[in-house]
Amino acid sequence: MEEGNGTELWHRSLQAMLDALNQTLHGAVLRPAAPHNASARAGRDDNAYLYILFVMTLFAATVGSLILGYTRSRKVDKRSDPYHVYIKNRVSMI
Repeated sequence: MEEGNGTELWHRSLQAMLDALNQTLHGAVLRPAAPHNASARAGRDDNAYLYILFVMTLFAATVGSLILGYTRSRKVDKRSDPYHVYIKNRVSMI
């Protein structure tokens, strides 16, 4: 028996891929066979995107409140700030 160089298997798989791509481009949608427990698993994960959205919203609110609180605390001018004390004393000297 003659042994091939392994290109026949490669050629068949490439041809199958090209055929599937051609069918997809022409509107025939290929669907792999679904396992028997796919419907049970799909029911369990139906609201997974809502959980992810909820967690991302909580994270965004937490980070936003931290940034807002930090920026507002930096804007407040303190009366005991040495620069303001210097300006007040300097103006009163003139």
